[in-house]
Amino acid sequence: MNLQIIDFENLMDGAVRAGATDVHITVGKVPRLRVDRKLVMGACHNIMERDTVLGVIEYVLSQLKGEESAKRRAAWDSKKDVDCAFTYKSMVRVRVNIFRTEKGESIAFRIMQPRRFSVTEIGIPFPAVEFCNAKGGFFLVSGAAGSGKTTTLAALIDVINKTRTAHILTVEDPVEYIFEDNLSIISQREVGVHVDSFYSALRSSLRENPDVVVVGELRDLETTRIAIEMAETGHLVFATLHSRGAVSSIDRLVGQFPAGEQNQIRQMISESLLGILSQRLFAKKGGGLVAAFELLCATPAVRNLIREQKYGQICSTIQTGADYGMVTMESSIARLIQLGKISADSMNKDW
Repeated sequence: MNLQIIDFENLMDGAVRAGATDVHITVGKVPRLRVDRKLVMGACHNIMERDTVLGVIEYVLSQLKGEESAKRRAAWDSKKDVDCAFTYKSMVRVRVNIFRTEKGESIAFRIMQPRRFSVTEIGIPFPAVEFCNAKGGFFLVSGAAGSGKTTTLAALIDVINKTRTAHILTVEDPVEYIFEDNLSIISQREVGVHVDSFYSALRSSLRENPDVVVVGELRDLETTRIAIEMAETGHLVFATLHSRGAVSSIDRLVGQFPAGEQNQIRQMISESLLGILSQRLFAKKGGGLVAAFELLCATPAVRNLIREQKYGQICSTIQTGADYGMVTMESSIARLIQLGKISADSMNKDW
């Protein structure tokens, strides 16, 4: 093994030990780790030469299997960014983005937790967990980039896997958490490896007899449309969306469509929606991060407000909807402060 790879492995080993979520490597720069959302120095303090970075890129591509490795190499050689994931030293899953900048080649690593957290450890509101028992419908996990949506979604999938005899089909880019079948059968498909796009994967899934469909991200109009249609036809659909808050999630979903289709989409969402779980991360006392949640449950009143585009009133409904299992972000944060998990100062800074 050459010195470049030894230095890289020392960097990654230190990142895992430090509980880092991300590692950034760029030509001409010292590598940085993101720990508790702050960029800090890692075990390697050397400026990264171009040959070193290219060696790390080659190492990453060599970790991929067969056809996937060939596809990612072809994409990189044709000057495209590369997204992929691999298991590092049998310890952790690592999501990787390889890209070019004005300074040269760069790599961003997202380190997944060595184990999946349970819904209890994450603190997911129990009414949200109950939606795992639904026979059909649409459940959305929303939040900013890096807010833990994938971790939350993995915990919910784990609940279904352990409690239901179902066929769970996931479409991800890339596959981040790998599941073993328990009571359920889990088929994990990666965009760019097993299927060309989220949309094509969902279209073909109609012939694959899934009970539960998990969409890693609602990126475009066609993916959103078919996900909602599947929920309408009796599938239980989980998906993530980059947005802040339940109301903004609805607005963003509808806003993907042309104005002439938005009334129909609002109608479809109002009929199929189960709930929206929105989350934010806060600095935890003693180190680490903890999630606060907002939960919107699709009661008849909420469905009617969606149809009538009265989104502003949905906020009031969440505030008064505790009897229906709804949770406001403010009450979730207040509980974290009460439990001593975060400080008021941390909340004000992160909020």
